[in-house]
Amino acid sequence: MKQFTKWFTCLLTVLMTGNAQENSGFEVSVSSGYVIPSSPMSFANYWKMQYGGALGAGIALTPSITIGGAFEYYQFTLDNNGINKGFDTKYMRDIWVFNDVALKPSANTSTVMTLAAQMRIAPPELSGSLSPYFLTGAGVMFFSLSEISLPVKSTILVGGSTVAMSAQQRIIGGDETIPFAQFGLGMNYRLTEFFNVFIEARYTRGLNKGLGTTYLPLTAGIKYLL
Repeated sequence: MKQFTKWFTCLLTVLMTGNAQENSGFEVSVSSGYVIPSSPMSFANYWKMQYGGALGAGIALTPSITIGGAFEYYQFTLDNNGINKGFDTKYMRDIWVFNDVALKPSANTSTVMTLAAQMRIAPPELSGSLSPYFLTGAGVMFFSLSEISLPVKSTILVGGSTVAMSAQQRIIGGDETIPFAQFGLGMNYRLTEFFNVFIEARYTRGLNKGLGTTYLPLTAGIKYLL
């Protein structure tokens, strides 16, 4: 990830150096927000976003059409509430007649990194200070879903004696590098001649039959117009 960030930063520096004096329609942006995992089920139910964001660059072809590229990276941590809903220890006590059941899930972080080409289309008649737009794009997704370890410890009363028991379950993860597509809607607000702020809601889907990775980024950011 550090290498991709370094390359992207160098590209933005070149664009800014070569075009700042010309007001050429180039733009650079940075954004962050919250990502909602959608699929696979083990991603949607047991993980929540920890941190992440995006760097973008583009050029306006017309007042309503902008093309560009973006680099995104998001890291996810284990959602203990989701784990507890999926593996109800009270239910396990009732069904298995255990006196006590303890579940202590653990996992490394999961990550999503994407490189994408994008097109943004804004209605010409709505190109004032506050303007909505449609966003679409495609690129490559690097997805790493960590394995979840579920050690279960329990006790049961047998003949007046307490017997301790343990079991080990796991939820399989996986890594994949796949093409993906995305689309969404955004709203842009012009702060000054050189700075805009924006919000976006996008649907991102991996184009394969593997893990079937999908998620919804809800982000806000700032854009610098060169």
